[in-house]
Amino acid sequence: MRRLAVSILTLALLFLSAVPALGAVDQSKLKEIKTLTQQMTSIKIQIIDKEVEAGILDQSKAEKIKNAMQERQQRIEQDIDKGEFHGLGPKRGCGRKPSTDSPSLQKAE
Repeated sequence: MRRLAVSILTLALLFLSAVPALGAVDQSKLKEIKTLTQQMTSIKIQIIDKEVEAGILDQSKAEKIKNAMQERQQRIEQDIDKGEFHGLGPKRGCGRKPSTDSPSLQKAE
């Protein structure tokens, strides 16, 4: 009985000492994520510029989009500098279901 209690206590102590190590964030990986998100934002801005050149998007809307993207990138970088990363976060419109009175649904009926 004592052996069982000692074994359980030993396993509990090992588990509790391992948990902080598992939760540690690898700073070098965070730097890589920061670099990749910067590259991603840069490429998205280039795409928006090409859409303006092609006449797909007007300049004022493009500027609004680019400003929002840069603000978002700054928030991501600030979080990474704090040693946190919450993912790229939800984007507007993702997963949103159209309402039943949507013109596109009325045409389909």
